[in-house]
Amino acid sequence: MRVVRSPTLLLLLSGALVLTPSWAGPHSLRYFYTSMSRPGRGEPRYLEVGYVDDTQFVRFDSDAPNPRMEPRAPWMQQPWVEREDPGYWDRHTEMAKGHAQLFRIYLKTALGYYNQSEDDPPKAHVTHHPISAREVTLRCWALGFYPADISLTWQRDREDQTQDMELVETRPAGDGTFQKWVAVEVPPGEEQTHTCHVQHEGLPEPLTLKWEPPSHTFIIIMGIAGGLVLLGAVAGAVKWRRRRPVEPCPTRTCGHWSSDITEALSVLMQRISRTMDSEAFLGLVA
Repeated sequence: MRVVRSPTLLLLLSGALVLTPSWAGPHSLRYFYTSMSRPGRGEPRYLEVGYVDDTQFVRFDSDAPNPRMEPRAPWMQQPWVEREDPGYWDRHTEMAKGHAQLFRIYLKTALGYYNQSEDDPPKAHVTHHPISAREVTLRCWALGFYPADISLTWQRDREDQTQDMELVETRPAGDGTFQKWVAVEVPPGEEQTHTCHVQHEGLPEPLTLKWEPPSHTFIIIMGIAGGLVLLGAVAGAVKWRRRRPVEPCPTRTCGHWSSDITEALSVLMQRISRTMDSEAFLGLVA
C-alpha cells in the first residue's frame, strides 16, 4: 500500500507470514516497513515493526540514538530469546538497516514518479491586454513550478504596487506543478516603467520581467499576412460574383461595384508595397 502526502511522501509496505500455531486456533505474524521523506532534514526516517496477532513484539527506528531492533513485548525480553537463537538481536538489527537502505531507493524512485524529488523553477512571462484608450492590463504569469510557495510582485520605478495588484491564488496545473498570475493596470505608454518580480526556491536568483512590445519585423509580417487574407477574400468575392447567373442590373450599380473592387485592390497593393519597402529598409539598417 502506498500513501502520498504533501509535502511529505509516505511509503508503506506490509507483509504477512503464517505463524506455526502454538495455541489453539489461527495466529498471524506481520511486519510493517515504513520509509518517510523529510526534505531539508536529512535522510528519510525508517521504521520496522513486527506483530503477532495484534501485539507488537519488535521495533526498529532509524531515528533512535542507537538504532537497533528492540523487543516490545515482555516475552521477547526474556533470556530464552538469546539462548534459543544466539545473535538474534544483532542479526535482525543488521537486517533492518539493510531494509532501510533498500527502502530509501524505493522512496527516491517513488518521489521521481510524483515529480517531488527536485524543485521545478517557474516559467514566467508578461502579457499585454488593452482595456480602453486610457488603461492597459499587464499580467505576469508563472507556470510549471514546484513547490507551491512563490512570490509575484509588480513594481513601478522600484516601488511595490501591492495595493493596485490583482492576483489569483496558486492553483495546481494537473501535472504535479502549480501556476499563478498577478496583474496591474497602467496607462498606455507607461508599460516599461513596471516590472514583475518572481521569487521561488527553484530559481538560482529572482526573476525581473517587463512587457516586451512586438518587434517591427513582427508587425510587418502581421501586416503582410492581413493583406494576403484581405486579398484572398476579395478574390473569392470576385470568383463568386462571376459564377452567379448573369442578371441584368442597372449600369450605375454594376459600375459602382466594379469600381469599388478595383479601388480596394489598388489600396491593398499600395499598402503591401509600402510594407515591403519598410522591411527592406529595416534590413539595410540592421
